[in-house]
Amino acid sequence: MDSIQKVLIDLFFRGTMKNTSTFKKIVFLILLTICYIFLQLSQSKFNNNGLTSFNGVLMSFQFVCFLLMIFIDYNIGTIIACICSGLSIINVILLIHKRVLPPFVPLPGFFNTVIYLVTLLILVHQFKKRDRETVTDFLTGLKNRRGLFNLLNTKINSNKSFYIVYLDLGNFKLINDNYGHVFGDSILKLVTEKMSEIIGKDGVATRIGGDEFVMVLNENSKVYQITQNILETINQKTSITDEEGNSIETYITAYAGIAKYPDHATDAENLIKYADIAMYEASKSKSHRIVRFDQDMAKNLNRQLEVEHLINEALEKDYFYLVYQPQYLLDGKKLRGFESLLRLKTPDGTFVSPAEFIPVAEKKDLILKIDDYVIRRVMNEFKDIVLSAPSPLTISVNVSAKNIGNIAFPQKVKKYLDQTGFPASNLEIEITEYCFVQSVETTIENIIKLREMGIQIALDDFGTGYTSLSYLAKMPINLLKVDKSLVDDIEKDQKSQDFVNAVISMGHLMGCEVIAEGTETETQLDILNNQKCDFVQGYVWGKPLDYEVAKELSLK
Repeated sequence: MDSIQKVLIDLFFRGTMKNTSTFKKIVFLILLTICYIFLQLSQSKFNNNGLTSFNGVLMSFQFVCFLLMIFIDYNIGTIIACICSGLSIINVILLIHKRVLPPFVPLPGFFNTVIYLVTLLILVHQFKKRDRETVTDFLTGLKNRRGLFNLLNTKINSNKSFYIVYLDLGNFKLINDNYGHVFGDSILKLVTEKMSEIIGKDGVATRIGGDEFVMVLNENSKVYQITQNILETINQKTSITDEEGNSIETYITAYAGIAKYPDHATDAENLIKYADIAMYEASKSKSHRIVRFDQDMAKNLNRQLEVEHLINEALEKDYFYLVYQPQYLLDGKKLRGFESLLRLKTPDGTFVSPAEFIPVAEKKDLILKIDDYVIRRVMNEFKDIVLSAPSPLTISVNVSAKNIGNIAFPQKVKKYLDQTGFPASNLEIEITEYCFVQSVETTIENIIKLREMGIQIALDDFGTGYTSLSYLAKMPINLLKVDKSLVDDIEKDQKSQDFVNAVISMGHLMGCEVIAEGTETETQLDILNNQKCDFVQGYVWGKPLDYEVAKELSLK
């Protein structure tokens, strides 16, 4: 009895029977079929007695039985309803043919049965249309995330091996921002066409996010070859014509991660997660755009979860602290200021490297909280120092791409300046070239607003390959930071010297001062001095200092 009550609750209050077990559905369908047969026999008795009123009531109950069958499972329910209705129609025809009843007595029942059957078929058609729409991506026509999970669960239940390939368009956001969403949608449709054409009968493509696709490929498919063909096709020059008839050409970068059932996971959620992890590894790799998941990645994932928990705990319990690396004028070794560097030390004395916790924070958006923490702490620690220092002092703070690309960021910085009383002219916001991959227009707009407030802007890691000169020309940046990787080889490699010299000249041409990071030897100092570099930062003149030491150095 409890099971029947649960089924009825599912039916009338949830609207569908999707949360009910298959066994319960079958039991309830059998009960309804028995009920229908009983009603049909009763209807025949009333037909024979000519009681048309009772006959009409019984037919209504039969229709209700059919409705319940369809609500429970419209596939099986429709089959049973069609069979039963067909038998009823045949029965009426036989009654008329054998003249058991007067010719016109069975006709109302006949027409009612036909009308009920047509009504049920229309209702089933709407159910199927609704279900198709809930599992279909409206833009590409591929299965969406829900459709993907349905497909994976079906394949898992069949207990046959298969692959899933997680594919991401690495520069799609940049393309979207530069050319607009209409062009971006055209790119997604084009990628869908190419992907579906290459996959063919070997599997199914789905779209689960803005620029994220998941392919489900059969066990006997050449998964690596198919994926390689898709990436090569996608990475070719793409030409799209916009609504005004203008042709736009661009290149798309893509990365893919592969996971296999049941080797890597036995449920849909983990399969997708592991393929996503493999794709992320591919996006970081300089040599592989396709990566297959392995258990080491799972260990890394567990470690990432540990670090994520540790970051939250560190923000809550103040395990973070700052050190300050001095920056010097190359000509005369005059202190320019400090770059603030974040460190993490747990209560048991364990140090966690920024190279480990920063990427985790960026992936989980915890970097936004970390940025806020660093900005406020720098302002609180150095407000009195910059006001009383014998010469102007600049304190540099690293800010993530997600923050500088947030339209509300300038106003947030202004609020912190007002709360602490820190002079805007002594603050330097340090960004990386990667910021312009995230959101070009908003980032440039925010830089302009920060400069109007009097805040200095430094571009870190310059020369690593993201920023175009057209962007740099638009931005009021006051400092370019030459990446350490470019400085390392200037003592022994003439090409490295020439490249650094070109970067310094380019910075001066744009009206920026230039600082060389990672300067570690006197020979590097001499070369940079000859190349007219303005400032240096590195172990040769100063390692990162604790706050008290940095304070003492500032006030000399």
